[in-house]
Amino acid sequence: MQVPILSGVTAKDGTFAASFPINLEPRTFASGVSQGQLVTTRGAVQKVTGPGVDRGGTVWNGMHYRVMGSKLVQIASGFVLTELGDVGNDFTAAGFDYGFDRLAIRSAGSLFYWNGETLTQVTDPDLGLVKDMIWSDGYYVTTDGTYIVVTQLNDPTAIDPIKYGSAEEDPDMITGLLRFREEVYALGRNTIQVFQNVGGNGFPFANVSNATIPYGCISASAKCLIGGTFAFVGGGRDEPLSVYIETGGNASRISNREIDDMLNAEGSPELIELEARVFGEERQLLIHLSDKTIGIALGTSTEGEQGAWFILHSGQFEPYRLRRAVWCYGQHIVGDRDSNAVAVLTTDAAHFGDEPDWQFDAALMFSDGQPFLVHDVELFGQFPTHPNAVFLTMSRDAVTWSREVARRMTGRRDERLRWPAGARCPTMAAFRFRGKGRYAFARCEMTGETLG
Repeated sequence: MQVPILSGVTAKDGTFAASFPINLEPRTFASGVSQGQLVTTRGAVQKVTGPGVDRGGTVWNGMHYRVMGSKLVQIASGFVLTELGDVGNDFTAAGFDYGFDRLAIRSAGSLFYWNGETLTQVTDPDLGLVKDMIWSDGYYVTTDGTYIVVTQLNDPTAIDPIKYGSAEEDPDMITGLLRFREEVYALGRNTIQVFQNVGGNGFPFANVSNATIPYGCISASAKCLIGGTFAFVGGGRDEPLSVYIETGGNASRISNREIDDMLNAEGSPELIELEARVFGEERQLLIHLSDKTIGIALGTSTEGEQGAWFILHSGQFEPYRLRRAVWCYGQHIVGDRDSNAVAVLTTDAAHFGDEPDWQFDAALMFSDGQPFLVHDVELFGQFPTHPNAVFLTMSRDAVTWSREVARRMTGRRDERLRWPAGARCPTMAAFRFRGKGRYAFARCEMTGETLG
């Protein structure tokens, strides 16, 4: 009997609940063995060391830039790192955008420009605190949480306080800004208001009637563009946090109850950070929390019946270290949550030389209420060609689990990953697998027989 593995089940708080694979990505693929597979998530190999812990990156004029600690750095294609200047450090993610002739950097509540030769700070006192920043129609647009501020068209370092704007559809504070479909989106805590450029002598952007989205975003870092739309973490007035994606002028909730529980258990929700990664047709949305990272494979979710969610950790289920990937020089360049390293994503499973654990639960096996025997359990797929071990534990109620049983692999390609079980199950059986290394699991089979 085939046991589904793309979506696992466990028990939580007296109910059945979804169990998400850890450090394994769900993918739909008709291999002949099955219609999908769980593939070990990508690792990272360090290339260079920067002047501080990474706070974000971008690409401008074909060159890669990052903010590391308090420094703006340029990283050439050969991973030669050059410090360009100081942009302050508040230990949160920095922001980037660019116009026709300069790169803009938001860091530590301030706004900086890099023109290819000189780093300058906008010191106009009318700028105020910079909580977020975008470029739109020749303006650098910022917000201090209350007002929407625009720079002068003929002088991006100057601000006219007469040209302040505000989002007054709801009295919620502005948490972030986005430029999307040639419009400016002012993301509030409870709503998202849309503005169009209409010019004039005052504030150049006017509210678009009947375009307000009735859901808001938790912070400037909790949103990102992905796949021709944008995603964000937030909710409506007096609602718990969820994950939303913009859909044709509105927003659709894509998270389920288990994902929402993780979001709302976050001790510092203002530090939740979203990141988009694209690998060909594979589009991933990552949601970084303080103790873990939640991911969803959007392409697989569209093809499958439910969201293809997974969890990312480093080490032995510790916080995920690989952050803020930027596609440049034909590869994804990432920073490290815990060090000054800059790395590239690879198909190798190791994170900076340390292989993390992976784990997944299979779906529950149920034989119409009849007791049954489990003779053996076997996994099929692509396995490492070096010695390794995979561990299996079983449960008869998805609450209490047996001791782990190791199946040691020698690296031979003709080996079979099988466990003789010999277990009697009164009504149901659950299987949990754990290990290290690069795997692609396509199918799980159980052989057994009903009793009575």
